[in-house]
This record gives sequence, structure tokens and C-alpha cells, in this order.
Amino acid sequence: MRKKPKIYVIKLDRKKLLLLGLTILLIITITFLKGFRVSKIFNYKNKEAIVIDPGHGGIDGGTSDKTGLLEKDINLDVSLKLKKELLVEGYGVIMTREKDESLENLSSINASRYRRDLNVRKTIINENEPLAFASIHVNSSKKSGARGIKIYYFPTSTEGKRLAESIAKSVDINLYGKFLKDDNLRAEVLPEDYFILRETKYPGALVEIGFITNPEENKLLQDEGYKEKVAFAIKKGIVEYLKGSQ
Repeated sequence: MRKKPKIYVIKLDRKKLLLLGLTILLIITITFLKGFRVSKIFNYKNKEAIVIDPGHGGIDGGTSDKTGLLEKDINLDVSLKLKKELLVEGYGVIMTREKDESLENLSSINASRYRRDLNVRKTIINENEPLAFASIHVNSSKKSGARGIKIYYFPTSTEGKRLAESIAKSVDINLYGKFLKDDNLRAEVLPEDYFILRETKYPGALVEIGFITNPEENKLLQDEGYKEKVAFAIKKGIVEYLKGSQ
């Protein structure tokens, strides 16, 4: 005789079913929100990115002080902070360098080490077709009293001037006004025939973020809070410029 198939009946408590359903729904919701938060931060608003160019690097230390503080290190530190600020805003970011290195070995042109390095930076900017770019530097002067952030644009670039002015306005508000609380300080916008501004096809500004030769600004350039605010101010200036370009 064939055995009759056994039929099992599982009784589930309604409260347990409801609790199980709510637990599953909660897990799905948390997973979705996590994914949404990540996509919101890193989902680029545009196909094009913003290029950040930390000046100098490697064998080229840039300007310095008597203690051995080097421009190249400050430039990179602020640039990496600026990168984070822009990523949080949802923009793509391309760096000409992300570590202490010079770029001349990547160039095939027959020129000086300095010119080959600049040629690579120019190529990175032009080939990536950015919405805008910012080249970050530190200033120096024979006069220890010289101070302040100076922002340069190529003389015939209307968009470069708009970008520089937008960054300057943000520096005045967010860095000098809110952070240092000094209404007498103002960022200066200047035209200049720098290679990185002349040889690139996209809106750009060269930002000198302070004087290493000024005792007060020298200390600030070593202060993490100050450098974070500098990066924040430049970011806000770039973002406001891009909003006005849409």
C-alpha cells in the first residue's frame, strides 16, 4: 500500500507575522536610505568635472619659510580639503596631483623641467573639459607686511574673471567675515598672464591663499581650521559661479 502523503499545517501567529513584516520593511527602508545618501553625495551633477591643481610638488617645493614649511605641502593639503568639499556638493573632481610629486616625467615635450610640469597640468585640464578649474598656491613677498588672498584670472577671459570674483566674494564673506571676523580684509582679484590660465581652454582661477612671509598668515597656513575654511570658501565661490552659468 502506498503511504498517504503527509500534510503539514503551520500555524503562524498574526502578531508574529506582523512583526516579521515590519522588520523586513525596516531593513529595506534602511538599505534604501543608505544607498540614497551615498548616491546623493557622489552622483555627479554634470558629466564634466571640476579640476583642482595643487601647485608645485616633488622636487619643486615652491616658496618656503625659514623653518622649512613648504608651499607644495600647503597647496596639496588645501586642495584635498577642497576636493572633499566639492564631492559633498555632488560634483566630479579631478586632481592634477594627489600626492607629493612633480609631473614633468609625464610630458614628452622638449623643454625645461618646469615647463614640462606645467604642460602636463595644462593637458589634464584641457583633456577633461572641466566646468571650471582652480590652481592653488601660496604667496610670498620681501615685505613681511604683505598679506591677503589674491585671485588671478587671464586678462581676456570673461568667465575666468567671473569665477575669480565669485571666489573673492565667498572669501570675504566666509573666511574674512565669519571665520576671522575682520571686515578690513578683502580678497583681491587681478588679471595675470600665467601659463596655466593662458594655455587652458576652460574657466579657471589661480588662488594665492596667503603669504607665507607674513607672520600672522604663516601661522594661519599651518592651522587646520583655517585651511578648512579656505577650502570651504573656494568651494562656495566655485559653486555660486556655476549656478550663475546655468
